[in-house]
Amino acid sequence: MDPDHWSPAEKRIARRVFDAALERELAQVMAEFKRRAAAATLPQDMWAVEKYLAQAGRDIDAKYDYRYSVLEFVFARLLREGRIEDSELDGLSNDRLERIRRIAAL
Repeated sequence: MDPDHWSPAEKRIARRVFDAALERELAQVMAEFKRRAAAATLPQDMWAVEKYLAQAGRDIDAKYDYRYSVLEFVFARLLREGRIEDSELDGLSNDRLERIRRIAAL
Protein backbone atom coordinates (compact mmCIF):
# COMPACT_ATOMS: atom_id res chain seq x y z
CA MET A 1 0.00 0.00 0.00
CA ASP A 2 1.24 3.44 -0.91
CA PRO A 3 1.83 5.36 2.36
CA ASP A 4 0.68 8.58 0.68
CA HIS A 5 -2.67 7.10 -0.40
CA TRP A 6 -5.37 7.64 2.18
CA SER A 7 -8.78 6.06 1.67
CA PRO A 8 -11.84 8.30 2.08
CA ALA A 9 -12.56 6.65 5.46
CA GLU A 10 -8.98 7.23 6.61
CA LYS A 11 -9.18 10.85 5.50
CA ARG A 12 -12.28 11.36 7.66
CA ILE A 13 -10.58 9.75 10.67
CA ALA A 14 -7.39 11.73 10.10
CA ARG A 15 -9.25 15.03 9.85
CA ARG A 16 -11.19 14.31 13.05
CA VAL A 17 -8.06 13.32 15.01
CA PHE A 18 -6.02 16.22 13.63
CA ASP A 19 -8.70 18.82 14.36
CA ALA A 20 -9.34 17.48 17.87
CA ALA A 21 -5.64 17.51 18.75
CA LEU A 22 -5.19 21.02 17.39
CA GLU A 23 -8.25 22.25 19.26
CA ARG A 24 -6.97 20.74 22.54
CA GLU A 25 -3.53 22.28 22.08
CA LEU A 26 -4.97 25.68 21.19
CA ALA A 27 -7.17 25.53 24.30
CA GLN A 28 -4.08 24.76 26.38
CA VAL A 29 -2.19 27.70 24.87
CA MET A 30 -5.19 29.98 25.41
CA ALA A 31 -5.43 28.97 29.08
CA GLU A 32 -1.71 29.57 29.60
CA PHE A 33 -1.93 32.91 27.78
CA LYS A 34 -4.79 34.02 30.03
CA ARG A 35 -2.91 32.88 33.13
CA ARG A 36 0.22 34.78 32.13
CA ALA A 37 -1.71 37.89 31.08
CA ALA A 38 -3.63 37.93 34.35
CA ALA A 39 -0.37 37.66 36.31
CA ALA A 40 1.31 40.49 34.37
CA THR A 41 1.88 43.51 36.58
CA LEU A 42 4.79 45.30 34.93
CA PRO A 43 5.20 46.54 31.35
CA GLN A 44 7.96 43.98 30.69
CA ASP A 45 5.55 41.22 31.71
CA MET A 46 3.44 42.19 28.73
CA TRP A 47 6.34 41.46 26.36
CA ALA A 48 7.01 38.13 28.04
CA VAL A 49 3.39 37.18 27.37
CA GLU A 50 3.76 38.28 23.75
CA LYS A 51 6.97 36.25 23.42
CA TYR A 52 5.24 33.15 24.85
CA LEU A 53 2.32 33.53 22.46
CA ALA A 54 4.56 34.07 19.42
CA GLN A 55 6.63 30.97 20.26
CA ALA A 56 3.52 28.87 20.86
CA GLY A 57 2.17 30.00 17.48
CA ARG A 58 5.40 29.04 15.73
CA ASP A 59 5.44 25.65 17.46
CA ILE A 60 1.85 24.92 16.47
CA ASP A 61 2.41 26.04 12.88
CA ALA A 62 5.44 23.76 12.62
CA LYS A 63 3.71 20.78 14.22
CA TYR A 64 0.27 20.76 12.62
CA ASP A 65 0.75 20.04 8.92
CA TYR A 66 -2.20 18.35 7.23
CA ARG A 67 -0.46 17.23 4.06
CA TYR A 68 -1.08 13.51 3.58
CA SER A 69 2.59 12.98 2.71
CA VAL A 70 3.63 13.95 6.28
CA LEU A 71 0.51 13.16 8.28
CA GLU A 72 1.87 9.86 9.61
CA PHE A 73 4.82 11.80 11.08
CA VAL A 74 2.45 14.39 12.54
CA PHE A 75 0.36 11.69 14.21
CA ALA A 76 3.47 9.93 15.48
CA ARG A 77 4.68 13.14 17.10
CA LEU A 78 1.27 13.86 18.61
CA LEU A 79 1.11 10.30 19.92
CA ARG A 80 4.62 10.56 21.42
CA GLU A 81 3.74 13.89 23.06
CA GLY A 82 0.53 12.46 24.50
CA ARG A 83 -1.62 14.88 22.49
CA ILE A 84 -3.57 12.00 20.93
CA GLU A 85 -4.38 8.51 22.15
CA ASP A 86 -3.65 5.42 20.10
CA SER A 87 -7.35 4.56 20.19
CA GLU A 88 -8.19 7.79 18.33
CA LEU A 89 -6.42 6.33 15.30
CA ASP A 90 -8.68 3.26 15.17
CA GLY A 91 -9.93 2.75 11.63
CA LEU A 92 -6.67 3.59 9.90
CA SER A 93 -5.11 0.70 8.00
CA ASN A 94 -2.97 -1.71 9.99
CA ASP A 95 0.07 -0.79 7.89
CA ARG A 96 -0.44 2.89 8.56
CA LEU A 97 -0.99 2.34 12.28
CA GLU A 98 2.17 0.26 12.48
CA ARG A 99 4.22 2.98 10.72
CA ILE A 100 2.83 5.67 13.04
CA ARG A 101 3.58 3.57 16.14
CA ARG A 102 7.09 2.76 14.89
CA ILE A 103 7.87 6.43 14.25
CA ALA A 104 6.39 7.43 17.62
CA ALA A 105 8.67 4.93 19.35
CA LEU A 106 11.84 6.52 17.94
